[in-house]
Amino acid sequence: MTFLTPLALIGLLALPLIWWLIKATPPLPRTQVFPSLMVLRRLHPRREDTVRAPLWLLILRVTAAALLIVGLAQPVHRPQEIAAAGHSGRLILILDDGWSAAPHWSERLRAARALGDRALQQGREVVLLRAARGDDGALPEPLVTRNAARFDDTIQRLRPAPWPVDRHALVAALAQFKASGDSVTILADGVATSDDTALRQALGGIGPVSDMRWPACDIATLGATSGDDLHVRVSALPCGTRHFQIRARNAEGGTLGVYPLDLPGGAAQAEATLPLPPALRNQTTRLTLSNDENAGNGTVGPATIRLLDEGDRRRPVGLLSMQGDDTPLVGAGFYLNHALGPLAELHQGTAQQLLTGALSVLIAPDGTLSQDNTRKRVADWVRKGGELIRFAGPALAADSDTPNVAEPLLPVALMSGVRQLGGPMSWGTPQKLAAFPDDSPFAGLNAPPEVTISRQVLARPAADLNDHVWARLTDGTPLVTATSYGHGEIVLFHVTAGADWSSLPLSGLFPDMLQRLIQRSAGLRGGAPVATLAPVATLDADGLLGAPPSGARPLAAADFSKTVPSAEHPPGLYGPRAQRRALNLGDNMPNLMPEPRLGTPILPVGAQADQPIGPILLAIGLVLLLLDLLLSLRRRGLLGRLAVLAALLPLAGHAETQTPPDVPPAALQTRLAYVVTGHDDVDEASREGLAGLSTYASDRSSAQLGPPDAIHPGQDDLAFYPLIYWPVTPDTQADAKRTAALNSFMAHGGIILIDTQGAGSDLDPDGAHEATAALKRATDGLAVPPLMKLDDHHVLGHTFYLLHDFPGRVAGQPVWVARGGDESLDDVSPVIIGAGDWAHAWAVGADGNHPYAVIPGGDEQRVQAYRFGVNIVLYALTGNYKADQMKVPALLERMGQ
Repeated sequence: MTFLTPLALIGLLALPLIWWLIKATPPLPRTQVFPSLMVLRRLHPRREDTVRAPLWLLILRVTAAALLIVGLAQPVHRPQEIAAAGHSGRLILILDDGWSAAPHWSERLRAARALGDRALQQGREVVLLRAARGDDGALPEPLVTRNAARFDDTIQRLRPAPWPVDRHALVAALAQFKASGDSVTILADGVATSDDTALRQALGGIGPVSDMRWPACDIATLGATSGDDLHVRVSALPCGTRHFQIRARNAEGGTLGVYPLDLPGGAAQAEATLPLPPALRNQTTRLTLSNDENAGNGTVGPATIRLLDEGDRRRPVGLLSMQGDDTPLVGAGFYLNHALGPLAELHQGTAQQLLTGALSVLIAPDGTLSQDNTRKRVADWVRKGGELIRFAGPALAADSDTPNVAEPLLPVALMSGVRQLGGPMSWGTPQKLAAFPDDSPFAGLNAPPEVTISRQVLARPAADLNDHVWARLTDGTPLVTATSYGHGEIVLFHVTAGADWSSLPLSGLFPDMLQRLIQRSAGLRGGAPVATLAPVATLDADGLLGAPPSGARPLAAADFSKTVPSAEHPPGLYGPRAQRRALNLGDNMPNLMPEPRLGTPILPVGAQADQPIGPILLAIGLVLLLLDLLLSLRRRGLLGRLAVLAALLPLAGHAETQTPPDVPPAALQTRLAYVVTGHDDVDEASREGLAGLSTYASDRSSAQLGPPDAIHPGQDDLAFYPLIYWPVTPDTQADAKRTAALNSFMAHGGIILIDTQGAGSDLDPDGAHEATAALKRATDGLAVPPLMKLDDHHVLGHTFYLLHDFPGRVAGQPVWVARGGDESLDDVSPVIIGAGDWAHAWAVGADGNHPYAVIPGGDEQRVQAYRFGVNIVLYALTGNYKADQMKVPALLERMGQ
């Protein structure tokens, strides 16, 4: 034990004086009542020394004074000495500060500070080395100091790097610290690297090495590959069984989907497929990995974040189809379906069917734009920003032969007829593809020599023809041409989409070319592909996107898929918007392996900071003084009166605030309720949603609502609640007790809001059948009246807010209410059924933000969802009073007013 303020111990010299003062103080006179002189005769005088206090009182007061003096000297308890153990030379502290150190970063800093401060107090010099490169791309300069304030200030300002440690650079930095008498303590992250053997040899040449580590169960990486679905891979150091959650989030941080993933004990990797619907996948900007302890926030560090880029999007593509074009190995639709299936969200139909929805690209095989009204509709769509990809064929060649046919949907003018390259009627031979120009969207793709073109339509020579050519044949004739049209773009393949004019649809080049064109869609006009991608925004140690560090360098596009993030290429987003790529730690890193021990293992518990004892001694001293006060009051005879007074005061306050026993909170305060489903995520969303709605309604109306209650119909009393929210899950089963309780609840004026949580919408396009079956089981035996679709003429459309739509987390879903209401209940619908997933739209997290995104999105949709919720609450509280207001003119007329 040491003292931070040893001069305060001088106060101990005053203890003899305190002893003398207490001893010299005479006891207080005692009051004695004499009822009569007879009492005087019974009194026997006792000899008392009035100049001496009792010995126990002396000891009590002197002990209290001593404790206060020693406490003011700030004594501290120092744990076991592990940093100095027999060494007088320098202490070299090596701190692993890469991405894998983030989960226990605060503990690492405390241990480093404790080890360094202890060595400095012993007069040793401390050297601090960091193992990860800094923002400037270089390994930070070692800190060599004997100044404790400078060392502590440096430790407090350290932050982990969002890239791995550089063992090779660390070995080079250690070469200058080889000296006898030095000791080394490395605070290792436990993740193996290829340079661990070289580091162990370098450490062995300095002196004794101690290796301090923390549990590695929180270290994990998240990677993904794109295809029809997002295929994710979680790599972690071997540990016990862990339960992870993968959350898909949009740009605002809202949750679009939650998917569980279990990693068995001892396993190093687990894989899963995220069946994100295309509408949600296109909104997803990142995936986050979280475990049981921090499931709402994601694990620590950038390795558990997987950014999504333009290559991960599933852009909606429309394919104009005709009868018979999907014939295997013959029809153009057959080849286009196989090429586009893994790349995009593909829709097929007529122009009228396809253009009524959202499309990024429209593909028109030969003959699908033969009608004037179709061409006009497509031209209007392209002019507004659409991407049209056309393929040539006999029909287009015939239109070129007819000079009266107006064809605005061509990038260049065409010559009449078809050019024959090879065959019995031609002197030429099939042509191969030339290398793609540098300014072409196809630049960088390899033209396979086996791809040949046997027929094509030719572009009419023009002065600006070269400006429109994206691909050529070896003889220089255009294969792909393009032009801007309004805000959109028109691309023409001068061959058919089938294999009758060329072997291009049979090659792997065909889907690659279509993918490049799809990436240009939706208004993304990036021009020719760039050879290098500059960093735009990078992740920091907390997983937040920000400005790239000073040492960040551009990355070659060809090397992007095999680059491991580093100080020069930190994880983040690279390249212009149209060609943006995401560099992620978990995509290209190998599986995590445990790092071999680099020295004598030591536990972090031995490197704790000094523990102050002064506050404890001061507290004990004050307690002893309080005890002395109580004993003094007792000797005066005042303790009993004080005890009676202290006992009466709480009873008086308790009598005023006492409430009757066994009264549920819902009887004293209006509350909403939700049915417990047994699914933690659904129940938590219901609680957060009703809490958010209650706050919103209380702030904007006269209804003052308390926190919501979780209920089990059939077990809990439902009479106190005006509205019950019931999220129906696919595993919901019929329950006679629950049904009886809910029927009684509705018969007495209660309203049930039944929500199938977006089943059948973009949120869950494949869940309609299961939701319908679950809804039937849930309402089996329930007194549900005949229903009608809710519209803005119903009372719910103007109970408080005037509404025309009733969205929740998803928009456009129908809402069903009682057709005519129940006359015994004043025509109030006892049940409201829908799939809007309202609780997730109303939900407010602990941080005050909305944790779940709305689909298709926008603040206006969430506001409308809240307003519909307020209308439901006031409808449940007041019934059809708004409907009565509509009858006021008729009532006034009948009254003669």
